[in-house]
Amino acid sequence: MDVGSNSVRLVVYDVRGRAMQPRFNEKVLAGLGRGLSSTGKLNKDGVEVAIAALSRFASITRAQKVESLFPFATAAVREASDGKEFADRVKKETGITLRILSGTDEAKFAAEGVLAGTPGVDGVAGDLGGSSLELARLSNGRYEGGSTYPLGPLALDTGGAFNEDKILGKVKDVLAHAPELKKSGDTFFAVGGAWRAIGTLHMDLTRAPLHMLQNYEMDAAELSKLLAEILGGKKHAEVLLEVTKRRAITIPYAAAVLKTVIDVGKFKSVMISSYGVREGIIFDSLDLAERLEDPLDAGIEALIADEQAAEFGRALAEWASEAAPYTLNARLSSAACRLVDIGALLHPDHRADLAFDLVARAPLPGLSHRDRAALALAVASRFKKGVRNDVSEKLLDVHTAGKARALGALMRLAADFSGRSADLLKHARLTCDGDTLSLKVAAPYRALVSESVERRLEQAADELDMDYSLTS
Repeated sequence: MDVGSNSVRLVVYDVRGRAMQPRFNEKVLAGLGRGLSSTGKLNKDGVEVAIAALSRFASITRAQKVESLFPFATAAVREASDGKEFADRVKKETGITLRILSGTDEAKFAAEGVLAGTPGVDGVAGDLGGSSLELARLSNGRYEGGSTYPLGPLALDTGGAFNEDKILGKVKDVLAHAPELKKSGDTFFAVGGAWRAIGTLHMDLTRAPLHMLQNYEMDAAELSKLLAEILGGKKHAEVLLEVTKRRAITIPYAAAVLKTVIDVGKFKSVMISSYGVREGIIFDSLDLAERLEDPLDAGIEALIADEQAAEFGRALAEWASEAAPYTLNARLSSAACRLVDIGALLHPDHRADLAFDLVARAPLPGLSHRDRAALALAVASRFKKGVRNDVSEKLLDVHTAGKARALGALMRLAADFSGRSADLLKHARLTCDGDTLSLKVAAPYRALVSESVERRLEQAADELDMDYSLTS
């Protein structure tokens, strides 16, 4: 339960290891922080809306038998003179004990949220809420400290028309000496609904091939130009209104903060993170072994419920590793093999295309958009030769696409030979020396080599631009 300056939200996750998959998500725009900068108190109407929402959320979590509850409040409740009074009333009327996060807490959890979805990264994470901005340094996939700044849209909007020069000047004054923006790294990880709305606008205007916000990366210089146009208020007005809907009033302030962050931090790219404080709090609660898991592995384990399919996928990953130099990198190859049957039950006429879309848009963390395209193309190619999709065509170079198709062809060969059985697959040994793709089948199992299997071997060799050999 996330009690923010602008909204109150409940997200219920299925947490399996490091994998966090939302299965219920509801938001109420309460506006607790509206007018806080002038009154010092929470908005009276917002308090009533928030408490009503939290009462509903408490009933939902009980009905859904939620095992662990993390209710927290951020900048508005923290800074308001009546914040403790609000928290006490919430406790009395709903039974919920709110944890009021400090600014440092927010910065840490936002950073850990980014790392939960995108491990091992360097740069700066920034979480823009209604009343505050938290910045946190990330180094080699670790949180290195952070700070909070009074730069949320509700804090910047003191009434009256938006004044671009005045707002930019105020934001620059606040961030001029922000330690997080000194030697900040190449990438800024943007967290928060207003920045996600700007990311959505960028995707629409650029016709991004994969319409997915998580790990959506933008060139900082090009984004800065778009932000200047938003601040000018003349271009993209209709598209912006459609994309942002109820956030339209806050977007110019969010654009001013993001543009200043880019300019002061001299970032080369901006990446949207759909993971933030909520995911960071869950990530922080995991034990060390879970935190060290590859989130992609954990996500696949959560996605593949059929143990027989999971067993075959693991065996296939080891089997196909013999062709490792000629297919996708080990991490993506293993992931593709474990997803080998994700489209098996779909209509055969559309299986490849549907499997591509399923994998490209699956709730799998730890993937760039290019990774998603390569993974999806490999899995789709397991069902059909010559798969073409706008996402892979636009995001992948010819070399990487070829490796993905080769992997898919090997997956198809293995599935046809073994009947998708891990026990039978071990009786066919794959070798690949760069010139010849060889399949050696144990003599007692020679009957498994059908005409279809030999054709699949030939097709896989063709994708690899090699000769093939079949022996027993």
